[in-house]
Amino acid sequence: MRKVVLSGLLMAAVLFGGAPAAQASDASVREVVVSNAKRQVKEDKRFINAMQKLRTRAQLRKAKAAAGRQAASVQQWRDQLNAEVADTEPVAAGRQKMLDALDLYNKGIRRLQKGINQALANGGGSGVKKAKQALKNMRTASKRIGQAAELIVG
Repeated sequence: MRKVVLSGLLMAAVLFGGAPAAQASDASVREVVVSNAKRQVKEDKRFINAMQKLRTRAQLRKAKAAAGRQAASVQQWRDQLNAEVADTEPVAAGRQKMLDALDLYNKGIRRLQKGINQALANGGGSGVKKAKQALKNMRTASKRIGQAAELIVG
């Protein structure tokens, strides 16, 4: 009996409540971009400090943890932006450009983590070299994120 009532309540919640619908306005897209950019500044400082030196195992572990936090933060930004829908064409194009740039940044973080893991496992410089190459790709992605933000915010 309890299962029937519980499943009925769940079905009613899904049919009538569901997930909150995304706001369809340029203002909501701008708000998501601005709020996440402000939040990201602190994460970026921590991330940059951790990536300055990748020589010792302790520095590599610190970089690995910072990369994980950075990946989670960027993914949160992407998910929030993906839920929004723009009204006008320029903001919609900027939103799509930012989503692509955030995906590229996430790909760079994954490559960075792979390089750091390789350096930790082998103790070799090849993993560090791959990590530094991934950082270069991430710089390109961050420039694209900035360009997309300018398109959206105006």
